[in-house]
Amino acid sequence: MKQDLFGQSTSLMQNATLDSWNKAQLGFLAHAAITPEHLGAVLAAEPDFALGQAVKGLFCLLLGRREMMQPARDALRVAQESAKNSPVSAREMTFVSALENWMSGDPGKSVQTLEGGLRANPDDTLAMKLSQAIRFVLGDSAGMRRSVERVLPSYDADHPGYGYLLGCHAFSLEETGDYDTALASGLKALTLAPDDAWGLHAVAHVHDMTGNAASGLEWLDGREAAWAHCNNFRYHVWWHKALMHLDMGQIDAVLDLYDTHVRADHTDDYRDISNGTALLMRLELNGVNVGPRWQELADLSAARTEDGCLIFADLHYMLALTGDGRTTDAARLVAR
Repeated sequence: MKQDLFGQSTSLMQNATLDSWNKAQLGFLAHAAITPEHLGAVLAAEPDFALGQAVKGLFCLLLGRREMMQPARDALRVAQESAKNSPVSAREMTFVSALENWMSGDPGKSVQTLEGGLRANPDDTLAMKLSQAIRFVLGDSAGMRRSVERVLPSYDADHPGYGYLLGCHAFSLEETGDYDTALASGLKALTLAPDDAWGLHAVAHVHDMTGNAASGLEWLDGREAAWAHCNNFRYHVWWHKALMHLDMGQIDAVLDLYDTHVRADHTDDYRDISNGTALLMRLELNGVNVGPRWQELADLSAARTEDGCLIFADLHYMLALTGDGRTTDAARLVAR
């Protein structure tokens, strides 16, 4: 067995695969667009890596898309078979069990399985971030904070995951109303992990929640490199910037950011649709004519009315459909 960059044992056999695995983990922590490529390289080289297959399955489920259920099932099957046919540590089995639980329809139990792993290995940064990600889609802000604060004492300042852990702490602090501590934690996170877009985003949240739009814009301006590497999470950071301009009454800037960044790519990921719908709704509530911008969101949402993977996603599909007057499609979503 080989140890990864966080000091956790893995069942990987090849140094090159371990390097790709380390890059995949760091990419996940930084919300990097290249993360799937690194994970793909791992599984292409060592397809029987049960932990890697379990993480692939969990990543699929986090996408909240019906068509990703089958790849998740396939990953689970391979992970289970690998665990039967070769030595797999209790830690790696924790991730396989977490995937089993979510595939059985119980993401809350998946979280608790990961938390059990964190009690055994509190400095397991991968388990920490996955627990945070699942709790986030469940809306469990208090649980996010409890989870991070349980493991914080186990991290030394030179732990490779410490900056990302602080970014997660900052967001959970903000979501539970502790804005001053959240700001301090987020700023420290970025000094340790400059590519921690989640920590940067947490600081943006603080400025938003405390009504300091000008300070928020000052915080984001010039830091675009901190989220340029991101997957579609980068659209969400631009969304926050647009909200700050909206708070300052700068409607032209909001519409420009919407067209050039927030919805520059007409993607159908539920998180991207939620960015668009939430911003258009706010604009209309402020009396702004948004023109035909609802249409592409409604077109994409109409194709996802049968997903039923996440309540958060369904609500934003509904917002897009009603925003464009698609009563038939909206009724189909309700009926499901």
